[in-house]
Amino acid sequence: MSPLNEDSGRPLLLTGASGFIGAWILRRAVEAGQPVIACDLARDDAAIDRRRFTQIAPALSSSALITWQALDVTDAEAVSRTVAQYRPRALIHLAALQIPDCARNPRLGALVNILGHINLLEAAREQGGLPLVYGSSAAAKPRGPAAAPANLYGVYKKTGEEISRLYWQDHGVPSIGLRPYIVYGIGRDQGETSALTLAMRAAALGEAYRIPFRGRFGLQYAADVAEVFLGCARRPFEGALLSDISEGLETVEELVAAIEASVPEARITVGSHERAGPENFDVRAARDLLGGLPRTPLHDGVAATVAAFRQAAQRQEKQADQTAEAR
Repeated sequence: MSPLNEDSGRPLLLTGASGFIGAWILRRAVEAGQPVIACDLARDDAAIDRRRFTQIAPALSSSALITWQALDVTDAEAVSRTVAQYRPRALIHLAALQIPDCARNPRLGALVNILGHINLLEAAREQGGLPLVYGSSAAAKPRGPAAAPANLYGVYKKTGEEISRLYWQDHGVPSIGLRPYIVYGIGRDQGETSALTLAMRAAALGEAYRIPFRGRFGLQYAADVAEVFLGCARRPFEGALLSDISEGLETVEELVAAIEASVPEARITVGSHERAGPENFDVRAARDLLGGLPRTPLHDGVAATVAAFRQAAQRQEKQADQTAEAR
């Protein structure tokens, strides 16, 4: 894949920057010398939660390439004002509620995942048609007897895809919706399928863990997914594109075998619940735009994740010792 070398002077604007994939995109951007306006909700003390980014990229946590910006994507005026202020070269939109949160609070899920998506498209339209690279999901793909998304999260994501199509048709706003499947790596701690990463963490720390489901899935290392989002945001395109970003399928048992290859003494078991998922994928839009898709082999991605969890634990132990000595 060609390097990310186009006009690194103008920033990208990223929503959901404190989330798992958002934090990995920040890491990859800083490594590539790309300025980013990192947007997310602020906590009560008016600071954006940077814990995942610090965990994923501890050496880069104070990078001058990152401008942290508090932003609620459900606030249309704030979104428009922020995009106009920074005049980014492109928008990467990841802010969303995941499967459990959408199920618990459908109204809030629709507000964030649908209205928030519209607000980003509107801001892109107001600035003359800025390109939007947004996170859809394999959950939007049809499956099961209904041949439809299996949960509200998937319905919301499918709705975002259709809205994006109409914004290109009616307003000329270019967009590409990327459909990750199950993304793993350090920093993944929310959502139903975070169980696979939590199993790696447990093995790294010498703990037992039971993955509550089995099945065949597209398992994607977070660094690869981040590279795809960044690559799409830094290349010109037209239309309302939509793309899967993984073709291969691997079983939960294969994942466990990869964990055991890195941690022979791992105590990871698998539940009996069969989790259904899509098995037909189309990666042409992303592959053609980027000239190929990165693919870290499962054993290598798992080994890197286990090593990262061990390093994080060592840093925590060192910090605890320093705190104790200071007392």
